[in-house]
Amino acid sequence: MSIINYKNVEIQIDSNVILENINFSLNAGEFAYITGAVGSGKSSLLKTIYGEVDIFSGEAIIFDEFSMKNIRRSKLSALRKRMGIVFQDFQLLTDRSVNDN
Repeated sequence: MSIINYKNVEIQIDSNVILENINFSLNAGEFAYITGAVGSGKSSLLKTIYGEVDIFSGEAIIFDEFSMKNIRRSKLSALRKRMGIVFQDFQLLTDRSVNDN
């Protein structure tokens, strides 16, 4: 099963090209690391995977089901329930136990 499949993806924010010609796939059971200099587009790329930033062009399919180029906002909740995201500035919620977090 393909978890992520990007073909010729371009990401733009406010008419600025952030990344272009992105081609990669990630299959079930595989791990990937995204590294790069500050401002190189790492966060923008990740945001396209969970639908916070739109795909400008190309094809981006998540879980062999969700087309990130055409995804409806009403489908984002279903997508996000299938993935786990730990942000760089992640902090536990103080009103919950570690297990509840």
